[in-house]
Amino acid sequence: MTEQVLPDELQTHPLNIADIISYLRQNGWQAVRHPNSRLLVFQGAADDGGNLIQLVLPSQNTFEDSSRLLAKAVNLLAAIEEKSPQEIIDLVTQTHASSTAGT
Repeated sequence: MTEQVLPDELQTHPLNIADIISYLRQNGWQAVRHPNSRLLVFQGAADDGGNLIQLVLPSQNTFEDSSRLLAKAVNLLAAIEEKSPQEIIDLVTQTHASSTAGT
């Protein structure tokens, strides 16, 4: 079974949605319009069946299901990039650190 991060684990590794968005954009993901303003949808490369992969984020960390959506996003990225969820968390936080270093 593939290693996964659980929503509760993100309490000890808090992720900023803006940092995840920055990471996604740097890795070729495109924002997709969605009718629900509480959700941010991104589209990546195609899966093995030729379907474009979509990743869903909450628009705010304060929503009740934010941790669950963030955990799903981290787990999806880990599976796609063949990395552990912790490696994805580290990459996202490194992306944030490098983007703020130049300011």
